[in-house]
Amino acid sequence: MMDTIKNITGTVAEGKNFFGRIKEIERAIELLENGNSLILAAPRRVGKTSFARKIKDRMIEKGWNGFYIDLQKQPTEFNFMKSFLKEVKGESWFEKYAPAHLKLNYGDVALEFNKQKQDFYRKIDDALPYSDDTLIIFDEFIVFLDEVLRTKQGEENEFDNVMHFLNWLRGLRLTPNSKIRWIFCSSISIESYLHKLNFTKKINDLTPFKLEELKDEEPQSLVKALANSKNINFSDEHIKYMLEKLGWNLPYYIQILFKEVVELVRDGQTLSKETIDEAYNNLLNMDTYFNTWAERLSYYDEERKFAKLILNELSKLKAGKKVNYLYDLLYAELNNKEKASEVLQSLLRQLESDGYIMNNKEKYTFRSPLLRDYWYNQFGK
Repeated sequence: MMDTIKNITGTVAEGKNFFGRIKEIERAIELLENGNSLILAAPRRVGKTSFARKIKDRMIEKGWNGFYIDLQKQPTEFNFMKSFLKEVKGESWFEKYAPAHLKLNYGDVALEFNKQKQDFYRKIDDALPYSDDTLIIFDEFIVFLDEVLRTKQGEENEFDNVMHFLNWLRGLRLTPNSKIRWIFCSSISIESYLHKLNFTKKINDLTPFKLEELKDEEPQSLVKALANSKNINFSDEHIKYMLEKLGWNLPYYIQILFKEVVELVRDGQTLSKETIDEAYNNLLNMDTYFNTWAERLSYYDEERKFAKLILNELSKLKAGKKVNYLYDLLYAELNNKEKASEVLQSLLRQLESDGYIMNNKEKYTFRSPLLRDYWYNQFGK
């Protein structure tokens, strides 16, 4: 029930703490039941993991098998295989039937693993329940893929591992008469990342599913539910002011602002627009809520400094900047028209996919006013 919701701001929201997205859940379930596998296309803090796990719970209620694997915790192919087999078949099966080398630590069997990798992949293929309605979710897919690639950097044919892995996964998905459906989640745009590697054809069987901000009455209902749980009277006027200030009504941003408002009210302040302003400004000095946005630029590799240059400039003006202005900015750095145009188009596409910016009336602006104000505080001045 709404009055028992907890204000979850840093971990996965499950059970009654998961709020809203009713239409999106039903649409995702319909796609899965109709035979589609999905790319959960959403930037940081939109709630991909909570949403994906909610879908898994719903499919289990419908009689499906449901498995969730966090690839961020599996930085090697070896660890991935162990986790995959344990999740799909269970710990007891793994201990009884898995290849002996998979039961050891990676450091002890690295060379042997490379020799027998194809056999290990076949073992997973044999273990999958192709004849049963099954949902398998991979979270932080690109974080894992990038880690595999970086460990091979500088080696001969360094892309072969990633290509083999993507081909293998595609082969699993396209197994004839398979009743397994897949969801691939990532805080880095899967399509943009693979586009740079010329690997997009490896995922062209997947259906992009866009997860956006809360819509209709859901943002207001979330604030009311949170307020009820804390016995605080939020008027409709205060709720409207709070949501308009945020601009991008993600559950995460609503919840961290609500949390700061509650702290001020508990310190004796009366709830007012000024209190909401103060709570908002307090957030701008809290790196914990936003530092991952700066850290994620590391995945932009040699284009990182140009991405940061664009974001720094966009943080200075609420109305945003036109493409011509951003082009001139990069041209001043690169002194090459063709290169400046190429880099700009690549960055605009990726920054938009990753949730940093949006195209608004022929100008690019930050997608989140809150993130823009934080970014300006940290890097734009």
